[in-house]
Amino acid sequence: MKTSGYLLLTLLFLGLCHSSPALAEGGWGPFGIRGGFAAESKDRNTTQYEVFGEYELPWSLRSKGGWGISTRLALTAGALKSQGQYGFVGSLGPAFSLGNPQLFPLELDLGVSVALLSRERFGTRDYNGIEQFSSHGGFIYHINRNLGLSYRYQHMSNAGFNGRQNPGLNMHLFGINWYPDR
Repeated sequence: MKTSGYLLLTLLFLGLCHSSPALAEGGWGPFGIRGGFAAESKDRNTTQYEVFGEYELPWSLRSKGGWGISTRLALTAGALKSQGQYGFVGSLGPAFSLGNPQLFPLELDLGVSVALLSRERFGTRDYNGIEQFSSHGGFIYHINRNLGLSYRYQHMSNAGFNGRQNPGLNMHLFGINWYPDR
């Protein structure tokens, strides 16, 4: 039953994110780097560093003035350090931006992702499975057409799929975003 549930979630996710290249509006970008630290004292000395890339999906709602919401598929790969031990962390999932970066430099950034860890234990810290989910909320400040600074509050947990233990990890992450085709 557990395997079929994962399979169903994967198929649903792929179905929602599938788009024809002919329909895609913006293509790839932004790309960037992000890093940060744990938001709670129980995870002190936990850090995360990652590179990311996003693909703009064809579904967006914009007014004639440019205000609205855009949808992207976000991909990350990086390192998580907890209790002196390193491991891989990667994620894939939809992200949403609200605002008008052409007129107002601040955008709201929201998203959810399926995440994968290379290990479930970091010292005595047990994340109870390598399969995780992450969600984030934050802001992107556009310095100019091609460069932005970002902040996000990110939560990662196993969402209860791996049993009762669901420790979770909350992070403050700061990034530099590069928009190649704006």
